[in-house]
Amino acid sequence: MMRPKEYVLLLLALRSSLLSLLLLVAACSQPPAVSSQQAPEFAEEGLHPVSSSGFSSAYARPGSNLPGYRAVHIGKLQLDEIEIPNTAVAGTLRRDWQMNDERAGVLQSVWDGAMRSAFSAYTQVSAEEPGLRVNAEITRIAPGRPTATTIGGGVQPAGSSQDVVELFVEFRLYDQTSGDLLAVIRDSRTMLSVAMSRTAPAAIRTLFNSWAALLHTRISGR
Repeated sequence: MMRPKEYVLLLLALRSSLLSLLLLVAACSQPPAVSSQQAPEFAEEGLHPVSSSGFSSAYARPGSNLPGYRAVHIGKLQLDEIEIPNTAVAGTLRRDWQMNDERAGVLQSVWDGAMRSAFSAYTQVSAEEPGLRVNAEITRIAPGRPTATTIGGGVQPAGSSQDVVELFVEFRLYDQTSGDLLAVIRDSRTMLSVAMSRTAPAAIRTLFNSWAALLHTRISGR
């Protein structure tokens, strides 16, 4: 049976699911545009900055034709090199962010489920077969500031004591036949710290589903 605190968290996450959907629609209202200039960080890979992607930043190889892929390999969510600053988040301990085997396994399972659902119309292939490989890595977890888009929260007044963490992620898209890097996408989202201190609560599913859905939209072009 669900405990009262978990029930409240679930209700908050459901509310934020609707908000995430509205944000996803807004993010997709303008088609992405690839710059004519190379990104210095990815000059060797030939990636160019992409505007209006819906993510914090995005870089892509011109002419990569992501919508042409109909097969996808979903890489395991990488959690081995998460940067965690020493700044404390009230109400939590450092062990709340340490990726023990149980927490890592559950997070990876939730991400895999979110991606398989978002890309259900695609053929799912192994790492050795032709197709598009989508790798994901959580790169940083740090104290955040509550905003209208905080998962599990809502619009907070100035000076709110609500404890929030920010998750930073990077996605890399590869052609599995050539091994070419086709795109690098970075984003961050905030959520209540109580959500991250638990193992894969409803708020984590909301976050992962949101990222997977926007990835599908940008890759498929629909």
